[in-house]
Amino acid sequence: MIFKLRTSKETMEIFEEIGTSLHLQPYALCKIAIALSLRKCEMDELDFQTDNDGLELNRQTITGEYDELFKALIISYHGKIIADDEYFPKYLKAHIDRGAKILRSEFKYSNGNFYKHMMELDKGI
Repeated sequence: MIFKLRTSKETMEIFEEIGTSLHLQPYALCKIAIALSLRKCEMDELDFQTDNDGLELNRQTITGEYDELFKALIISYHGKIIADDEYFPKYLKAHIDRGAKILRSEFKYSNGNFYKHMMELDKGI
């Protein structure tokens, strides 16, 4: 069983930029990235084809005691049974990397009030 994954280099750079600005650690940014990825439409194969040149993260650090919840959310999103060795690292990494790009867009769009912007994302939908 694999317990570590490496993000893409782009994800690492996004997490460094946003983490420095907001004083958030990568594990917190991972959770936000996963949530943003899960609220977006379907993934395509390109979302699974990213490099492994970024941060090395431990499964326990990313999902902690909520690992089964994260897995259930990803299974529900994809609408199919996903084996544990595919869920981590393949699917979780894809959602982190894709979500990081969405996070960067939301961060730039927030005009300096990121937390308020995040709280209001789903208003009007």
